[in-house]
Amino acid sequence: MSDQTFLNRIPPPLRQALSWTIQILGGGSLLAIIDGRGNFLAAWGAYTLLFALAAAAIYGAWKVSGSDKATLAPAQLAFGARLALGGLLLIFLPILGYANSVEHQAGYVFHDAYIRDTQAWELATASDPLSDAFSGDYSGDQYGGLLALSAAIYRLLSPDAHRPLMIVLLGAAAAACGTLLLGKAAGSWFGPGIGATAAWIFALYPESVLLGSSQMREPFVLAAVAMTFFGLAQAHKEGHETGRFWPAIAWVVAAGLILFLIQPLAAFIAIGVLLGAWVLDPGAWLSSQRSRVLLPATLLAGLLVVALLVGGAILANLPSLQGSGPFGVLFAWLQNNFQFQSYLTERASGMFQKLLDSAGEQWRWLIVTVYGIAQPVLPAVVGDPDAAPLMRTIGFLRAAGWYALAPFLVYGLTGALRAKGEARRMQLTWLSVAGWAWIIIAALNAGGDQWDNPRYRAILLAWQALLAAWAWGWARQRGDAWLYRWLAVEAVFVGMFTEWYASRYFTSLPHLDIRIMIAATLVITLLILVGGWLKDRKTKSRGDRL
Repeated sequence: MSDQTFLNRIPPPLRQALSWTIQILGGGSLLAIIDGRGNFLAAWGAYTLLFALAAAAIYGAWKVSGSDKATLAPAQLAFGARLALGGLLLIFLPILGYANSVEHQAGYVFHDAYIRDTQAWELATASDPLSDAFSGDYSGDQYGGLLALSAAIYRLLSPDAHRPLMIVLLGAAAAACGTLLLGKAAGSWFGPGIGATAAWIFALYPESVLLGSSQMREPFVLAAVAMTFFGLAQAHKEGHETGRFWPAIAWVVAAGLILFLIQPLAAFIAIGVLLGAWVLDPGAWLSSQRSRVLLPATLLAGLLVVALLVGGAILANLPSLQGSGPFGVLFAWLQNNFQFQSYLTERASGMFQKLLDSAGEQWRWLIVTVYGIAQPVLPAVVGDPDAAPLMRTIGFLRAAGWYALAPFLVYGLTGALRAKGEARRMQLTWLSVAGWAWIIIAALNAGGDQWDNPRYRAILLAWQALLAAWAWGWARQRGDAWLYRWLAVEAVFVGMFTEWYASRYFTSLPHLDIRIMIAATLVITLLILVGGWLKDRKTKSRGDRL
């Protein structure tokens, strides 16, 4: 009897369970080998148990999302890519990273992850209660949620050795669950094609993959934001079909609790965006639905206020913000961060200093905003001769991911404004405006920082992936030339700045003054956009005459 015949005789449920068991045992063994810390059997047992819990969570999300096969592949890849990259970084960062970087030598790409995870291990091995993570005594996590979770995992499953890949495993599982829930929610709004596209973007966006391969908050935050969208989509479906909103609200409340514990300010942002999308639902305020929508919408508004108060209370404990009050503290925090980050940008970038000297101090906010939106600047990260090759590769992929996504977000806003026949036009417009407002706030808050700024704006990746997927589908369906015009604008920007950066290191190339280069870029951009607009008007006028 052949092996294939023997396998075919096994009942499908048992065959699937056997396959999952083999993968979990093999995955636990591989992680224990890569980790190489402490006793192998103890490591294998810890990783296998955590792997099993992660697999159960992913399977549960898949079943809840309708066992959609179109989103299963991106979810599996989201999990595998983050886990694989986390293992590779642990191995190769000490070798190929910066020799003078403490975090690189310890296998961490983010300084924040190194501090938080190290302190989590210290708390796990101490006799102190895990609730001390919320005391504010640990500089690595001012909120305490991820610190407490990490310390609990280490204390319960890995008391013999510090195994940082365990937190990476959790983050990878969160990304996979978020991919499944986002794909289902996006599909319920715009169809399975756009749902699958949004899932692939969410799964493979380089910034998200890097964050998910590290011991950072963002993998859990991004998944929780996707969970809020899934709750909204379920509320629309269940509310109209059965009149029961509360199961869907439970998803939003669960996501809100995760965000409150891990990053309260993200809870405020996510619930605020969700509330706007809820209120602008095309069927929400029909006479038959108003009473059913009012109570859940009021609950969301209450959660928004709670998130604001919790975030304000936490920030008010910082020395620079004491006395600002629970509401004014957020504005004071943004103002302080803007001043500090623009100062760092000015010190770190000669280009920024030259632009500021030319334009004047009154234009600092605009220069910081544009510079922040462009971060990581694609030509700059490629042309830096002092960067370690591994970090240059990481920087290039992060920048390339943002430069691939950004034109679709620009086109998504303009497309939503023009999509008069789209039932969800108001929701798309709201999500676009809210998304770009947050991108600008992130730029102002950390404009010159190549690490904080991109991860801040990635908080709303679920909505960004939805908008990009919709924009791509809408443009293809209508053969709209404006998408390609925006892509051309970006190509001009990247091309001009690439030449400018390259000419700094290769003297044989002409080196334009930065002001001339910016002016030339703006002129070419205007020619593309105005020329496209005139062409469309001419085509429309010709059609009207016919």
